[in-house]
Amino acid sequence: MNIICAYTANVDAVCNIWVEGISRLLPADMKIELVQSIGSLEDLQSCLLFCLKHGSGAEILIENEAVALQIEESFSWQYRLGGNGAIMANVLAALGENPILNAPAMGPKLAEMLHARVCVPDGQSSELVCEAARNRADRGEAQKDDQNAIQDDEKEMVHFVFQFKKGDSISLGKSSIIAPKDNRFIATYDTVNTKLLTSRNFDSYCLENIRDINAALLSGFHLAPLDDYEDIFTQRIAQIRSWKERNPQIFIHAEMGSFQSPEIMQSLLLHLSKIPVDSLGLNEDELAASEGLKAGSSLSSWQDSMRSAIRLRESLGIFRVAVHTRDYILSVMQQGKIAAREELFALQKGVEAAAALAATGLAAAQPPNEISPQGLEGVVEFCCKGAAASGRGAFLHQGDTIISLIPSLLVKQPKITVGLGDTATATIFFQELMAIKEKSVWFTRN
Repeated sequence: MNIICAYTANVDAVCNIWVEGISRLLPADMKIELVQSIGSLEDLQSCLLFCLKHGSGAEILIENEAVALQIEESFSWQYRLGGNGAIMANVLAALGENPILNAPAMGPKLAEMLHARVCVPDGQSSELVCEAARNRADRGEAQKDDQNAIQDDEKEMVHFVFQFKKGDSISLGKSSIIAPKDNRFIATYDTVNTKLLTSRNFDSYCLENIRDINAALLSGFHLAPLDDYEDIFTQRIAQIRSWKERNPQIFIHAEMGSFQSPEIMQSLLLHLSKIPVDSLGLNEDELAASEGLKAGSSLSSWQDSMRSAIRLRESLGIFRVAVHTRDYILSVMQQGKIAAREELFALQKGVEAAAALAATGLAAAQPPNEISPQGLEGVVEFCCKGAAASGRGAFLHQGDTIISLIPSLLVKQPKITVGLGDTATATIFFQELMAIKEKSVWFTRN
């Protein structure tokens, strides 16, 4: 199947040892808060402490290149594939599909990290990235004639990812901050993905071939800055709507993220409901933000998440809303496209892929066997409310709605905490497309 993956592709610089590194630098009266933007190392430290204290994740934009350079020089990094679109494209490619990736800022690091089946539109055709992107990066050709493309191919977009684990602690004066959960904080200086830029070749390829494209996985909207997010969304929503108008059969999933402001998320949700997209995914922090809760808050139980997801799906008028958390994945969808057991199987595969990635660094590896106690308890409670058990999870028919719940697998010593949601989302999406394909002549033909 042909699947659009947009809009973000970048390199992640990952730091795993920052907790120990900054402990000696912190004053006793250090502020602990999420700032609007990062304009200094002190702002970065404030955000890191906030996320560590709450066990929450966030992504905040860096104000300028000088601060980004200072951050880069202050820590040791390991480089991985980043960007929601690129990560999900790699997962789909490994599963044998044909992802079409938007990657206007393509350099040698990013090209090397992409799976050989990931296609980046290049001119009149969609060549394998190993050929098109690597050759272009090797030649150092800047796409000066493309107003949407990065102006310097040698500058790859790099996001700084600070991972921490449950139990990590930092001394602050006479007290300590101890992380209650595994998570990560991302500091981003990115002049391409924050504007959701696309390459002209990507735009033209998608428009000309949209009738042969089965689905689209869309993400990266959370990077839009507060000062011009409406203009950015207007352009991208117009593009997505044009795909849907030319191909009403295309199945579109939009994935949320850590938005710079609650009003940006609310604006996007309003836009997406008007297309409309078919499916929406978000984590527990993002679901809390959609409910208007303050940063660092999350819904306290799976029942709260379920009620919130039901409200969100009904208010948007879309087919499906999915919530992925550390302890479970929850799906609320209309009957029709996907059977209950097929959806639960898809969620299970997503759980396994994310757990394998967290535990080993490879989504295709053998996942751990231990089940999250909190997630398992949620399934038991769900069954007590009338849900039917199936495998590790359960599902419930409620009117014309199907609610599915499956517990996460427990990873006690994670190697990776970033990209887990994207990996689960792409894997679930693949399984859902396979289920839809079995019922659709159009999907089978393509």
